[in-house]
Amino acid sequence: MNSEDFISRLKQFGDLEWYRHAGGIGVDGTPIPPVIVWRFPAPQPTQLAELIRISVISNEREIDWLFDTTRRNWVLTPSRVISEKELHNLATEAQAVDLLSKTDPEFCEKSVRDFDRIIAALDRHTDIGP
Repeated sequence: MNSEDFISRLKQFGDLEWYRHAGGIGVDGTPIPPVIVWRFPAPQPTQLAELIRISVISNEREIDWLFDTTRRNWVLTPSRVISEKELHNLATEAQAVDLLSKTDPEFCEKSVRDFDRIIAALDRHTDIGP
């Protein structure tokens, strides 16, 4: 699955005012850590926030995740993407993802497996799914 699949699930919970996304399995089969940023118009779907929060703190996860709903735009990405961005003074999360893709493919694989699990959790609560 990829970030477009995640966006499709989000749309089942309400209209999106804005979003940007990347990650999942690349066209060449390379695992790419996801970076998803989106915004719902008010009121925000709190049941979705709780569902994602439960998924990212699950004991089944392989890596740590950042899920931030404290700002206008909600963010979901592996915590390490943000750490690498800050550590290397990179301008964007995309640069951190590129660095991780080149230096730690095992982490990238884990992030994609976790991301698939998060999407599967959304599938259990939407009309979309395999």
